[in-house]
Amino acid sequence: MSDTYQLFNLATMSGVFPGTRTMVYQRVRLRLLRDEQVTAWARLLWYDDPPSCVVEVEERVDGGDVQMTPLLRIPDPGGAGFGSTLREALAAAGWQMLACGSCAHWQPLAAALTSERLATGACDQRGAVEEFPPLLAVQSLLALSCRQWQPGAGQIQTQASSPVVEIAPMPKRAERESDERWTLAGQMRRWLGRKEKPAGETASTSWADRVVERSGVGAGTEPCFACQGRIANLGALAVATPEGDKQTFSVWRCRQCYTYYLNDWIDRWERTDNLETEERYYRLSPAEALEVLAVIENVVHAEHPARRHERDAQRQWMLDFLGSRPVLSHQIRQGR
Repeated sequence: MSDTYQLFNLATMSGVFPGTRTMVYQRVRLRLLRDEQVTAWARLLWYDDPPSCVVEVEERVDGGDVQMTPLLRIPDPGGAGFGSTLREALAAAGWQMLACGSCAHWQPLAAALTSERLATGACDQRGAVEEFPPLLAVQSLLALSCRQWQPGAGQIQTQASSPVVEIAPMPKRAERESDERWTLAGQMRRWLGRKEKPAGETASTSWADRVVERSGVGAGTEPCFACQGRIANLGALAVATPEGDKQTFSVWRCRQCYTYYLNDWIDRWERTDNLETEERYYRLSPAEALEVLAVIENVVHAEHPARRHERDAQRQWMLDFLGSRPVLSHQIRQGR
């Protein structure tokens, strides 16, 4: 991803752009087949009368304004074969889709659709965390490509051989805390969790149980870059920059297309007069997201900024992890 996507118009500080769009749409990244250095954002618009999917490509015109140019139209786009139809239509138009559904790591799942009726698959790419629940590997057909993306048509399988994974909503921390307070089973879990454990020993609870949606500023309200869904916070770590500003690294997951993101947020308002904040978003694969969450979990009260000056080692780990990873979005704002 050579250039970043702007969630809102920086000139007008507005989220509304010229033009129209349908009730349902997604954003995907495309790469020009004849020149792989050329990439562009595209938008998929879904129409009901008649049923069709229209793909528009984003173009920058004079002055830096954005213009959407119609590229192709797919009639009657419903059905399990939409992913293949879309890839073939884009290839005929000279483009390659950079999304999970065109990645060699994407394993289609049987009878598992997103709320937008798009096929889902499981990412087979694995990282440093040995235990990896299948539920956390789920990604939509049109989830944004990550750094691990490799060209392919997904690992096409027959419906009978595809694994069946029931996609349930991610449990919320508030609901789990309520369960632990008012039910006998929950109280037993709390009591057992309070037992003394040797230093460095982690809880025996599986990752499928430990990864929950968290409350907090923006949790469940921030828009996804790929679809109309909202992203939920799964974990956060507050550290200090060399200037003493608060820097927060957090992992997010879309409730609709299951795309994972890492957010790097720096608050400079305590030190400066202009209330400046700087924010970057990065796309993570499911395995990378779990790797970051494992680092966050090993820090006591990781999201609390009071001890952020003691976490230089964790901050350096995060910076090394990001390395030269492409930035999905970069915003610097004065004021809130």
